[in-house]
Amino acid sequence: MELYQEKMDMFEILVKQNYEKVYKTIYFYTKDKYVSEDAVQQAFAIAYSKLNQLNSKDKFASWVTSIALNEAKHILKNKNNKKITSITDFHIEPLLYSEEDDIILKEDVNNTLTKLKHHDNQFLVLKYYADLTLQQISDLLGINLSNTKVRLHRAKDAFRKLINQEINQNQEVDLQWPYQKKNLSE
Repeated sequence: MELYQEKMDMFEILVKQNYEKVYKTIYFYTKDKYVSEDAVQQAFAIAYSKLNQLNSKDKFASWVTSIALNEAKHILKNKNNKKITSITDFHIEPLLYSEEDDIILKEDVNNTLTKLKHHDNQFLVLKYYADLTLQQISDLLGINLSNTKVRLHRAKDAFRKLINQEINQNQEVDLQWPYQKKNLSE
């Protein structure tokens, strides 16, 4: 009985430490509050029942996130909704800073992510938001490791290109304003 209580206590700590991160990742992926809640709840239930298969508690977050992503895919598939939407309204975490630069940066990143193709978006979310390793992403998506590396590299390139386009457009607008003001005042 004491061993069972220790397992429960350890699992409770792991859930408290990781629940929000896993939920945000799944919501980021599904864009559906109820699907995300169901998938995360089911993932933690599965994780508890298979906790003895986990070699290191350091890998718990990525392990349970992988389970939750699979559960979300399963739920969406059963709803005959095979398309998982891209990132649009998800906020990575509440803004902790009131500084304008931080707000602008987060908005720019979010806007750029929404413009990416779904598969590019998916790789960036799994790598940088879910903190999955390349091997875990490879296993989750059912593709080989080298293909995962290539796709992640392409997703990062696409992201960089979109950011650079945004920067160039903003610079052109800044350069046009003085000219427009001058013409308006004449």
